[in-house]
Amino acid sequence: MTTPEEQPEGTFAIGLSWRNVDQPARPANQFVASVGLPTAEGKPDQVYITIGQVEPPVLSGTPAAMEQQLRQLGSLPVETLGRYVVSRSRLQELIDVLQRTAENFDKAWGADVDDNTNSR
Repeated sequence: MTTPEEQPEGTFAIGLSWRNVDQPARPANQFVASVGLPTAEGKPDQVYITIGQVEPPVLSGTPAAMEQQLRQLGSLPVETLGRYVVSRSRLQELIDVLQRTAENFDKAWGADVDDNTNSR
């Protein structure tokens, strides 16, 4: 066990070696984030993030028949791909990474932000 007096002094950078990145990517199109329960101080210290994927139902027939099929479904199952818990500071890191990635995508492809999404 490492005791405080055995720890290195100061701060230093260490590289990361990502593992399992050769696995097939899975499409994700559903996202839920919620704030954790408050601590004794009354503030939450964690954010829960759930990522999932849902496929559209197969519908057939007339428009009226397809509408009836949709009404009978009630809900669509979402396949949970992963659940994560992050601190508020890690949440900000994730937001920053996603924001930079979106900006890089837009620069590379000249993409416009959809009218139904939040713009900067």
